[in-house]
This record gives sequence, structure tokens and C-alpha cells, in this order.
Amino acid sequence: MSSVPPPHSPEAISRFLGALWHFNRTLAKEIEPLLEKELHTDSRSFLLLKSIQGGLAYPKLLAQEFKIPTTLISRYLDDLTKRGLVERHIDAQDSRRIRLTLTPAGSALLDETERVVHHHMGHRLARLSAERLDSLNDAITALAEEGSPV
Repeated sequence: MSSVPPPHSPEAISRFLGALWHFNRTLAKEIEPLLEKELHTDSRSFLLLKSIQGGLAYPKLLAQEFKIPTTLISRYLDDLTKRGLVERHIDAQDSRRIRLTLTPAGSALLDETERVVHHHMGHRLARLSAERLDSLNDAITALAEEGSPV
């Protein structure tokens, strides 16, 4: 642990954490019912489909990314498979592994979910100027970088 104090006051840090927490909760309260009503899906399914599309094609990788047990990921994948959104295949490189792919229905749902989420977020983000949004994106990216001093 570093002996140099953080450059911001505890109050500023608490305000940031509170605002971030409140924003996440507000967004979830708005988006979850929207996804259910319009697309009969949820944000967890969206995030899993997006992750599979992005290259996390193995259950173990998804479990590591989301920091949840592989048994729970397996249940989520069972649901996505039953809904016809994901297919499981034996990996051509290692027959002991199962590789995941999106079905055309999974890709279509992912596209529609992104459309709904982007439309909703577009209205929220319209409150910010382009410069302020760029600054916010830069700040969040910097905070998310690994290797930050602890």
C-alpha cells in the first residue's frame, strides 16, 4: 500500500462512489423493464451474448470475466441454449472443451438489445455536450485501466 495520500478528499471520493452507484442503479431500473417489455430478455443475457460475440467463446472464460462460478454460468448458458440464442460445439482444437457461438437469433437479439440500450442512453447522454462526454469517457477509461496505484 502506498504511503502517499490520494490527491482527493474522502468526501470527494465518497461523492464519486455514491454517484456511480446511484447511476448504475437508476440505469438498471430503467433498462431492465425496457428489455423485458420490448425484447423479452434481460441485461445478463445481453452481457453474455455480447461477451460471446466479443471472443469469450468458452464457459470458463465467461466465468472468469464475470467472476461467478462455472456452475452458474452453465445455468445461464443452458437458458440461452434453450432459447435458441447460443449453440455449444465441441472445440475442434481440444475435444474436452465446449466452444460457444451465437445463433442467428442470438445475433439478432444482440443487435436489437444494443439498439434499445443505445436509444435509451442516447437520450440520457444528450444532456452532455460532445466535449463533456469525451472527457467523461476518457476519465472512466483511465479509472478502469489495470495497474493503477493501490
